Amino acid sequence: MKLKRPAALLAVLSLSLAAPAAMAAPKADTNGDGTISLAEYQTAARTRLFKLDTDGDGKLSLEEWLKRPAPKNAKRDPAAVFNRLDTNHDGFIDAAEMDIVSKKRFERLDKNSDGQLSKEERHPHKKDATDSPQE
Repeated sequence: MKLKRPAALLAVLSLSLAAPAAMAAPKADTNGDGTISLAEYQTAARTRLFKLDTDGDGKLSLEEWLKRPAPKNAKRDPAAVFNRLDTNHDGFIDAAEMDIVSKKRFERLDKNSDGQLSKEERHPHKKDATDSPQE
């Protein structure tokens, strides 16, 4: 039986798990205030995760994880990354585990610790910090 995911999880799409800056793309700004809150960031991360959940069980297996497109410039073994994300070591990545990871990434990006990601924080390598249409 497939579990239904909350509509909020399906609201944001097409961001890469491997690229923290991509996780903070403008589509994650669901309230349109120009910044991304931790809640918006975590919702975007869960949405990306559950797009890979092909059996609809609400969690991601190693098999599902390994079927995802390889991130550009990936330097780590995908299975090792999966095992690092699977903090309770049950063989799956669930929403709670993804929330832990995305919170850590959010905190690293939130340079001024205001609880919001600005354009500049999402794209520190860009002087203009403009968002691309694909994000």
